[in-house]
Amino acid sequence: MLKLATETDLDAILRFCDGDLLGTRIGCYCSAYGFDRDFLNVWVDCSDDSISAVIVKFYDSITVIADGDDLSEISEFISMLGFCNLEATLETCRKLSYEPDEIKKSYIFSGEAESSDAQDLSEEHYKALYKLVSENIPGSFSDDNESYLAFLSDFTFKKRRNLTRAKGIILDGKLVSSVITAAEVPGNALISAVASDKEIRGKGLGRRTVMTMVSELLKENKKVYVIALNESAEGFYEHLGFEFCENIAIKRG
Repeated sequence: MLKLATETDLDAILRFCDGDLLGTRIGCYCSAYGFDRDFLNVWVDCSDDSISAVIVKFYDSITVIADGDDLSEISEFISMLGFCNLEATLETCRKLSYEPDEIKKSYIFSGEAESSDAQDLSEEHYKALYKLVSENIPGSFSDDNESYLAFLSDFTFKKRRNLTRAKGIILDGKLVSSVITAAEVPGNALISAVASDKEIRGKGLGRRTVMTMVSELLKENKKVYVIALNESAEGFYEHLGFEFCENIAIKRG
């Protein structure tokens, strides 16, 4: 039975999402914003007092994680909701009777990480971080000010709750590499915004930045996940010690 989640469901949602890449994002949304926001709605599918699926609509984007084979009720519910983007594992997406428009590989870190010279970034660096990512990763951030302010609001809100962090390398006063945790929950972290200045690539800036972040997260006993945006990123993460986890499907509404 599908029901709108409330604060009393948070612990059960976090348990259900534990050890799941997309569940890390869902758990972070719920922990950061709670269950009473115009832009965030959370539903759980419950049977025998246990959760078998969680559906999150954040603005016009839906994220789904689900157990079981018969997801017809959830599929009908999602169609009724409508969405701009839907994200789920490839298996779940097809069980929802959607054929994805895009498939990306996800990875979990399984190697050894040593901290390097990347430093913690504070709010004074966030505009430079946003600019670095938008200029060097096609299709990542929009370059308009409204999109930046939306990113800044979300990131700083989660940062104050220890649900995200940012690191980078600064050379001659300029931010030249970056990585953030797009979402964190106890035991799991999803990294994102991995970028380096294209004018000085090939010097290991990205590797040093990512390894510093990963090393810190591993010391906190967190599993570290990432979604590769393209084939070049896949090779980069595999070289660093990330292991393929599962395919993530994106369906556009």
